[in-house]
Amino acid sequence: MTPRSLTHRSPLLGLVVAWGIGSALVHLGGAPWSPRIWAMLALGGLALAVLAHVLGPRFSACFQIARPTFLAGLALALAAAGALRTSDVRGRLAEWDALSLPPREARLELRVERAFASRQAGRASGLARVVSAGPHLADLVGQRVQFSAAWPEEAAAPLRGARFSALGLLAPLPRLPEAGSFERFLADEGANFTFNRARLEGPVHPAGPWTRLYASAGQRLEDTLRHGLESRPHLADLYVAMLLGRKQALSREQRDWFVRSGTMHLFAISGLHVAAIAVAFHTLLILARVPSRPRFLAGTLLLWLYVEITGGQPSAIRAFWMITCLLGARQLRAPTNSLSALCASALGVLIVSPHQLFGAGFQMSYGIVAAILLYGVPLQEKWQAGWRPWALLPAESRRWTHTTWEEGVRLTLAALALGLAATLISTPATLGFFGLVAPGAFFVNLLLVPAASLVIFSGVASMLAGLVGLAPVSVLFNHSAGLVLALMEGSVVAALGVPGSSLPAQLDPPWLPALGGLGILALLALGYARRWPEHPLGAALPYGALAIFLALGLSFARMP
Repeated sequence: MTPRSLTHRSPLLGLVVAWGIGSALVHLGGAPWSPRIWAMLALGGLALAVLAHVLGPRFSACFQIARPTFLAGLALALAAAGALRTSDVRGRLAEWDALSLPPREARLELRVERAFASRQAGRASGLARVVSAGPHLADLVGQRVQFSAAWPEEAAAPLRGARFSALGLLAPLPRLPEAGSFERFLADEGANFTFNRARLEGPVHPAGPWTRLYASAGQRLEDTLRHGLESRPHLADLYVAMLLGRKQALSREQRDWFVRSGTMHLFAISGLHVAAIAVAFHTLLILARVPSRPRFLAGTLLLWLYVEITGGQPSAIRAFWMITCLLGARQLRAPTNSLSALCASALGVLIVSPHQLFGAGFQMSYGIVAAILLYGVPLQEKWQAGWRPWALLPAESRRWTHTTWEEGVRLTLAALALGLAATLISTPATLGFFGLVAPGAFFVNLLLVPAASLVIFSGVASMLAGLVGLAPVSVLFNHSAGLVLALMEGSVVAALGVPGSSLPAQLDPPWLPALGGLGILALLALGYARRWPEHPLGAALPYGALAIFLALGLSFARMP
């Protein structure tokens, strides 16, 4: 019998792929056409799709080509729309590109969109939009820039939405800087300029009341999580980083440990965190006997508040939309599956913020979840279906040892299958973005992901207890989480002591990691459609492709 996980279909997957192709063409400079041309292509593709849909059933001569024509027109329309949207958001200035203008001193008014964590006192940096500029720089209004400015201690923190005027050095960014550089990260975030060595001119206009409220609530939650762990500040830092996504709380040594072990993803507010929060809210609302539809609306609102309190990080927003799409479809009684929810979330995120497609977070989060759904879950079901050690033993004759052993092995098989699927995408992504190959990451994640789930559930319980004034209960959960965190940190340090567990490496040419990741995802999608995970050879093919990919360009670097 075919596993249920292999029967899911998602027509939106083709739309996501088409949109991504158009977006990538513009971002990478492969088709530097004007927005007017992209708009005409989008309208032409849409018209072709409509004509095929209307005329195909009516005329026998058109019937055979109606469906492929409809799909081709729709793909063209989506690709052109993705290119048009990316071009509009990026907003490259043709005059600056043509003239290759040098850096210059500029006086700008900026509105902060994202603040970077900084350990240097008296400095602030991040991404911002130009609100106003001098007449000779009027074309910069609306441009996204990276800023770095001297920030007086008495000034309000640069929260999202804060506005300030500054004098600094303005420099244009290349359209596509060198892979792996900070400039490439900024370009992938949609920035066209850097604004450095800036000094403030005048007061800082604070962020709006809602942003300040979120910041105040976040500080209160941080204080709650630290309560009782004052004597173990390094564990409190790990706790705060994991629950609230404040990676700046980590020491440089801690950050290095978790990056090299391939477990830094545990400190990004992602699906694991948002799902745990959603379960907690859902449980509380059920206990309060809230009906289904209001429970969904209230849970969604509370979940969005958590995302905003943790800083509205892109990874948290992506996870929020994944879960909301899945639960929303259930509320509408529509046919639901996780693959459709994933594609709907990805398309929505890319429409709002197309440049997320080129970031490590988007590629790793959506890529890994897609690999788990296309490969890991079917493989898990196949392995578990084959594990029936006491199938012929009557239920009344089974002892608790039988049940415990059977369920323990089933959980182990599930963890192995999902871990293998995640490794297929995380390996090329880690090489491309971080210059590391971490064979030990697979085994470390098998231990740390369940442990992190315990920490997250303890943190949620602690924060809820703190909000209602139950400080002793909050301390109890904090101590429990601190014990697990100490074990996690010790496990990471021990794993890194094993020779070959993490090695600096690179792939040549630089575009090979992205191509390899896309190729493996395409192979997984084809295998899912052909139901390869049901066959032993088919289940092994993705790892054969990964081995070929690594053999093509992997080279190890010397340890610094």
